[in-house]
Amino acid sequence: MTGRLSLSMAATPPDKRKRDLDNICKGVLDSLAKSGVYEDDSQIDELIVRRLKPSKPGRLVIEIVEL
Repeated sequence: MTGRLSLSMAATPPDKRKRDLDNICKGVLDSLAKSGVYEDDSQIDELIVRRLKPSKPGRLVIEIVEL
């Protein structure tokens, strides 16, 4: 992906321990760029991050749309 992007993440933690939602973003965004999904995370114009109810084993669902 080379254009402007909208990225949404839905995080389902594995348990009820206290976690900062913003700590998820940096590593995920950098990993997606490193793996070639997009060129650089500076392409992201819209970022939505949601925490869902805990459920084992935990999950992260990512949706990326070109704007």
